Amino acid sequence: MVEEQVVEKKDEKIIQLIKQFTSHNAVKLVQRGNAAILCALYLVKKINSKPFILIPDMGGWISFKSYPPLFNFEVRLVKTNRGIIDLIDLEKKAEGGAALLMTSFAGYFAEQPLKYIANICKKNNCLLIEDASPAFGDSELCNGEVADIIVCSFGKHKPVNNGYGGFISVKDQSFFQNSSAIFSTTNFNPTSYDSLLKKIKYVPERLKKLYALQEKVKSELEGKKFKVLHRDKRGLNVVVKPMTSEDKEKIIEYCKKKKYEFVQCPKYIRLEEDAISIELKRLDI
Repeated sequence: MVEEQVVEKKDEKIIQLIKQFTSHNAVKLVQRGNAAILCALYLVKKINSKPFILIPDMGGWISFKSYPPLFNFEVRLVKTNRGIIDLIDLEKKAEGGAALLMTSFAGYFAEQPLKYIANICKKNNCLLIEDASPAFGDSELCNGEVADIIVCSFGKHKPVNNGYGGFISVKDQSFFQNSSAIFSTTNFNPTSYDSLLKKIKYVPERLKKLYALQEKVKSELEGKKFKVLHRDKRGLNVVVKPMTSEDKEKIIEYCKKKKYEFVQCPKYIRLEEDAISIELKRLDI
């Protein structure tokens, strides 16, 4: 009993900190981000009877496509400009959507126009689920004032790079009512509460460092005459469009020299065209 009370107290410290960052007053801790997404879709199924889950046509997460059918949702793609939600297409499709499931940063490299997206969703009674794994701790994104549901991972290569854990938070606390069945499938037992708490407290500073590094890398690549995609948008990674095979070799050479990991596209979780994503988010800074 004493041990359980100690665990509950440690959980509560983390929950209170998450509430400060999300502006949501109801939070559940889970073992990983995918568990949070699964819980979010379960809640949507209870709340909104519409048959579709909307997701971006690129720049999302792998479970965005595979999880909705588990709750008999059909998945419909919203057009994007290289991951950035096309507001006109969203306006056309939101009326039929139970929820839009999207990440704060498209493919971890370009900031979404979150408030505009939220306004369209609200007008059409389409819930907004923000996967804030890339932006937890950001002062503008991970925004509980506009997102109905926020999900987040504390996994490897995330801003809170704990290798374990995550959460789901909701704007309306009633969303959590009668949901014990889905939450009984999750758990939260981090190896070290103190380490996780420290990483959560540090995440705003880590984001600032990653934003600054992203800007530096973009400038360097532009100086080498490479095409940087979504040049004017904040993010964690940098995505470069090689115009020739020689370009691609030079970009890869740049990454190796700087010791930056990279992902070659097309890839749904980054960009569905030929490009290279420089994975700055994987750096230990």
